[in-house]
Amino acid sequence: MFKILFVCTGNTCRSPMAAALLADMAEKAGMAGRISIASAGLAAGRQPASAQARSVMRQAGLNVDNHCSRQLTLPLLTAADLILTMTAAHKQALTGMAAGLEGKLYTLAEFAGETRDVSDPFGGSEAVYRECAGQIRQLLTQAWVKIVGLAGKN
Repeated sequence: MFKILFVCTGNTCRSPMAAALLADMAEKAGMAGRISIASAGLAAGRQPASAQARSVMRQAGLNVDNHCSRQLTLPLLTAADLILTMTAAHKQALTGMAAGLEGKLYTLAEFAGETRDVSDPFGGSEAVYRECAGQIRQLLTQAWVKIVGLAGKN
């Protein structure tokens, strides 16, 4: 099983949306049994996904209603085959946390061949969250062939 970990700040917006969107892509491609997807935050407390994230995901036919944020831990990092952060600052924060992250730690945009960060919708309107989810979906679509290729090697 190929393990992918999404990391953001609080694990209530971007990383749970990214996990839900990628899980949907994997299911539609018949790869749900080959990819394990998780998310965590650098500063997470036991919180549900934000109301706006839940609403935007529901509108996309996805469900993050049962999501509960979790703090990033060393075991989560070391168990992952691929770690995708939402920003360069998140990636930088992780580089000193564990040895052996080289070659498996990227920003989502970097992995998709771009240089931008995924914008933080926290505190924004539902429209801001929808825009963020669209950005994540676009980057995941661009990265999909690479993800499938890596998952096929495991």
